Amino acid sequence: MKATLRWMTSNAPLLILSLILGVLAWVVAVEEGDPTREERFPQALPVTLVNLPEGMTIVEVFDEEVEVTVRAPDSVWNSLKVDDFTATADLTELGTGIHEVPIHLVLDKHPSRVTQFEPEDITLVLQPEAEQTVPVHVQVEGEPTLGYLKRASVVDPREVKVSGPSTYVAQVVKAATRVSVEGATADIEGKFQLQPLDSEGQPVPYVELALERVDVRIPIELSTYYRPLAVKVTLEGQIAYGYRITEISVDPPSVTASGHPSVIAALPGFIETEPISIERAQADIVERPALNIPSGVSVVMDEQPVVRVSIEAIQSSLTVVITPQIQGLDPGYTTTVSPETVVVILSGPLPVLETLEDDDVRILLDLFGLLPGTHQIEPQIAVPEGVTAQSINPATIQVEVAIAPTPTPSED
Repeated sequence: MKATLRWMTSNAPLLILSLILGVLAWVVAVEEGDPTREERFPQALPVTLVNLPEGMTIVEVFDEEVEVTVRAPDSVWNSLKVDDFTATADLTELGTGIHEVPIHLVLDKHPSRVTQFEPEDITLVLQPEAEQTVPVHVQVEGEPTLGYLKRASVVDPREVKVSGPSTYVAQVVKAATRVSVEGATADIEGKFQLQPLDSEGQPVPYVELALERVDVRIPIELSTYYRPLAVKVTLEGQIAYGYRITEISVDPPSVTASGHPSVIAALPGFIETEPISIERAQADIVERPALNIPSGVSVVMDEQPVVRVSIEAIQSSLTVVITPQIQGLDPGYTTTVSPETVVVILSGPLPVLETLEDDDVRILLDLFGLLPGTHQIEPQIAVPEGVTAQSINPATIQVEVAIAPTPTPSED
């Protein structure tokens, strides 16, 4: 036993050196298999505020983030997530004013550590939280259509609470919304966005309204001195035979009449145009006719209404029987066509169909290059412009091509 102790004592330096070399060898082996890396984490980390004193609030929107540099083995580095970090700023016992608050950063993943982060502290402005009730103001923009009047706005609720930092809450004198009545002919109502404003009408930041929107109704009434009247078109004459009127349009479709209330009240709901002639018309007519304005009434309008009378030909159909015409038959051949006639149904404008001549519609059989024998040929049809062949019966025609007989010499 004493010999063993003497040996250990005498060889202690060698034993310690061997242990150190062993540890170093292990460290080198581990480092080679899973090397350590030190890099900036690719995502910024949000800072969480904790222990905000009761009754205090932060001025401005807080969205601070920190950038961190981490040292860790490669396998650990690759598994790091944002949730592995905690960045906090402790606001315990802070009062009104501007504060520099240090950031406390924790990395909950081992073996790894944060070697650097920035910023290391944040600047905050704290104020006592306050609230007050301010009136809701409706700012009406624009004017209704001529002849209409806007009445006083109806808003619900009439007041709203505003809260936030005390110095900013004190600046708010009203919660305002903008409503346009430009060109209105009926009540304007709906939910409209509120905005906190100061005494100069400027938006106040860093405060919140208890309601984002309020119900607003602005009554729009027709003045007793004005009345909208539909424009009624007066036509005279008859359009050409075979044509029809498809539409009568007016732009604008109504005008505003003005006058004494008793005269305005006695008017019918329309005003007529001076007569527009459509005699023997075969195409659209576009005019700006004068209006037949009653005595004691004036019409307010930016420009004369435009009247369009849309006219088109009446569409009809016609059945014709046609004998096909042969083309392209080589010399020295004869043909036999079966059937000898085909039935064609045509469609188009009635005036055109009623004036068709016999040779206006042709059925053609193209026999170019055909050899003797029996063939089924699809007929080709030629029709005047504006006319359509709806069907051909039969759809194919049998044609027998034969060699023409040689003439027999005549005897003297």
